[in-house]
Amino acid sequence: MEAQVNASQVPGAVVADRYRLLQRRPSIGWGARWRAKDLTSGRDFSLSLFRIAVIQTHDPSPDAIGKFIETARAHGRRRDGQFDVLETTPYVAVIEELGSRRPFAPPAEAPPDADAAGPRRQLTWVLAAVAAVAAFGLMGWLLSTTMLANNLGDVSNVAAAPELPSAMPTKPPPAPILPVGAEVWSAVRSPDNPEDARLAIDANPATAWSTDDYRSPFGTTNNGIGLVVNFAYQVDFDEVWVSTPVAGTTVEIRTPPEPNGTLSSTRVLGSAVTGRGVTTIPTEVVPGSRAVLVWVSELAPATSGFASEISEIGFTPA
Repeated sequence: MEAQVNASQVPGAVVADRYRLLQRRPSIGWGARWRAKDLTSGRDFSLSLFRIAVIQTHDPSPDAIGKFIETARAHGRRRDGQFDVLETTPYVAVIEELGSRRPFAPPAEAPPDADAAGPRRQLTWVLAAVAAVAAFGLMGWLLSTTMLANNLGDVSNVAAAPELPSAMPTKPPPAPILPVGAEVWSAVRSPDNPEDARLAIDANPATAWSTDDYRSPFGTTNNGIGLVVNFAYQVDFDEVWVSTPVAGTTVEIRTPPEPNGTLSSTRVLGSAVTGRGVTTIPTEVVPGSRAVLVWVSELAPATSGFASEISEIGFTPA
């Protein structure tokens, strides 16, 4: 079964439900290389992502993806340490040890199949002949137009040569949204573990901010507690993902509270009950956000009562 991946390559995104992207690294060839953390072992690896559509552009054969994966695995069999290849739509992911002296590099261009060389060569000659005929036709048209213009003066009904469409500019991918600060906030209680607030945005799933232990799960939304996450500039997002080691926390994504305000000064943008691992919460888009409140309205069951942990918070650009 194919694993799934968050299609947006941003720090914090999780590939194949296992590898969290941490930091972009210099690319080799036409793949995108990342430093990524294995959420199973806690180790960091080099992870390269190759778009399936680009692989098929380099090699139009029906089994292009299979050949690419086998080429990568053959490279891995000659290397020491962990090496893995995953087909994870819309990418093929290559995972290898950090600092490898010979990291996997994709072929610059796939060689043509021997069986297809004859038909392709014939097609090339056909296309060349068509291009030559078109060129001679264009030259004849220009010559006749020029002669008519010289003999008859201003010729207003002569059709103009067609203009080739200019290349449309490619829209750049959205910039990743990186928080710059986090602080614990509640209008009705003292902050729980405020010194650990930044652990929820440090791109390290092994660390976490946690609430205190409570005898009840809060019961009402106003009794909750949360994190105000700040950005260095105005951002637009339409999803927030929250990574939690234990399932059962009810999380609301809200607009930030007003200075000295209560929870009623905020507005709910989206909500979800978290599972174990990453939970994605679709949200209303608030253009130009500089902060957001990640609000724990109901705690998860714990050994000695109720408590919640948040190990990472991330944002998907709108």
